Amino acid sequence: MDALPTIPGGWTAREFSLAGRMLHLALPASPDSFLDDPAVLEANRRDDYMPYWSYLWPTSLETAVAVFEHDWPTAIEVLEIGAGTALAGLAALASGLRVTFSDYDPRAIELALYNARRNGLERHASGLLLDWRQPVDRQFAAILGCDVIYERPNHQPILNLLEKMLASDGQAWIADPGRHQAGAFLELAERSPFSVEHRALVREPYPGRPAGTTDLWILRRRTTSSG
Repeated sequence: MDALPTIPGGWTAREFSLAGRMLHLALPASPDSFLDDPAVLEANRRDDYMPYWSYLWPTSLETAVAVFEHDWPTAIEVLEIGAGTALAGLAALASGLRVTFSDYDPRAIELALYNARRNGLERHASGLLLDWRQPVDRQFAAILGCDVIYERPNHQPILNLLEKMLASDGQAWIADPGRHQAGAFLELAERSPFSVEHRALVREPYPGRPAGTTDLWILRRRTTSSG
């Protein structure tokens, strides 16, 4: 795709300087405009669809910084779930990793791949149309998810997806700004095959939100000892 499709509210260009690296993104100029779009209203009636992909969720900023600052193995395969505007996945691409951008809205995937080309990172980028309720038989060394645990009904599908798609020695990064639903996700995770590590990420400046920290939950498969 050489050009972006027409969307409600049109497109805008933004630049983000994160951990000393610059990323150039095309983004929906007015995400709220989607809420009056007849196609969106129909999809919402049919399957409770919301155009969340069109918003740049601020937790992706500090997650991108954490991705840039992490010491990753060379050229590993990474999956971003609920990619949306895909800032964290783009940071992984810029760090030399191979990234599959996934979302259940094809426009999010189109945007991620467009922005990969915009930053000269398309060589190791691919897209995957993915519903969390229907994970596919592929495994990744790392899985990234920013602002994906905001609704309780998504928690078990996400954990099921991680169980199927995270490599045996891999790690999943789930970033959340501290919403009250995170506790329910962690309770489920305690009963899952995963151990959970917490890191506090200092928030990057973003209009309209206070300073503070974002929670990064790192999930790894529990190891079992024998003997």
